Amino acid sequence: MSEPQPRGAERDLYRDTWVRYLGYANEVGEAFRSLVPSAVVWLSYGVASSYVLADAIDKGKKAGEDFLPLPQLD
Repeated sequence: MSEPQPRGAERDLYRDTWVRYLGYANEVGEAFRSLVPSAVVWLSYGVASSYVLADAIDKGKKAGEDFLPLPQLD
């Protein structure tokens, strides 16, 4: 289990909830490759890739909020 968060800490949707397990969807698809159609395996890769992309976008937006803009040069 993960450590409890300090009070007032922002909860990370992609790390602190069940959503993080979507990142492992491709592993499940690969485990059942011999039992399911190949489309299911490709779908599992699509789910995992979507998770990674969404997490990266979220982290990038949060990092950009803390960025100070450069001063204008005249």
